[in-house]
Amino acid sequence: MVEVSTSILSIKEGKEADTFLNLEVAKTDYFHIDVMDGKFVEKNTYQKMFENAAYIKRISNIPLDIHLMVEDVRSCS
Repeated sequence: MVEVSTSILSIKEGKEADTFLNLEVAKTDYFHIDVMDGKFVEKNTYQKMFENAAYIKRISNIPLDIHLMVEDVRSCS
């Protein structure tokens, strides 16, 4: 069996709810959350991914697949 973890890194601002619900209808197995700190990798996505993850947990039971690209995991708490 193949499971699909759909990255939400490139979701258009203002389209989050529609995108998450469409992915749920499409039967994605996981929402893939890319957490980047702006140090280990250039882009900083921490705040946006935190907001998206919190929103997903309010509207869906699909699990989150968290990918940490950070220098210090303790900075993600």
